[in-house]
Amino acid sequence: MMLFNRDRDRPWKFTLATVLFLIVAVYIKAQNAYVEFLDSSIVDVIQKNQPGWKTLFYRGVTSLADPKLDIVWVFILAFLLWGFKFKVPALWCLATLAGGDVIASLVKNVVQRSRPTAHLAIDDGYSFPSGHVFGTFLLVAMIWVILIPMISTSWKAWLLRIVLIIWLLLVMISRVYLNAHFPTDTIGAALLAYLWLQVAEGLYIRLAPVMKKWPLLKKSEI
Repeated sequence: MMLFNRDRDRPWKFTLATVLFLIVAVYIKAQNAYVEFLDSSIVDVIQKNQPGWKTLFYRGVTSLADPKLDIVWVFILAFLLWGFKFKVPALWCLATLAGGDVIASLVKNVVQRSRPTAHLAIDDGYSFPSGHVFGTFLLVAMIWVILIPMISTSWKAWLLRIVLIIWLLLVMISRVYLNAHFPTDTIGAALLAYLWLQVAEGLYIRLAPVMKKWPLLKKSEI
């Protein structure tokens, strides 16, 4: 039995996520007034109060969600999976993050949205989509679809799900709070990560049985 089963709704999930992402991306590329209004409204709420402790907290969140650290977290996850004979899932995690980073980078260079005017110098490059949110979404998804099904206790599984959702939301808020991104950058990143995840899961279903026949992966769980 594989980690991912065939999902009849996957084409619909992928299509819906793609349509929503393209709408956001096209509106941002066209510098649509509605997008600017939405961004400014959300920014006003998130940045309304900025005490020192909150700034320090969100800086900590955004540091832990740095795209470079995402690579470290995924390598640790893959290492653990490999050690427990989940070799194909381990390779899937690495390939999903690597392929996703390429796609996110391509989108950044196509849309070419500038950062908010008050962004920190360390936050260079284009703004859409948010790399922090994109990488965090994929890492959260990997834990969600691979590790959570292994938890036998229902309440522990749900507790971990809640923690993962809160963490993703905190990362999204932190990027807006610190002026690193517009809110729609984080929304677009989540949509792009979700549609890429649907592709990655579909590829896993097709390729995992084939990969298990490779000499190095013969004893792997899939």
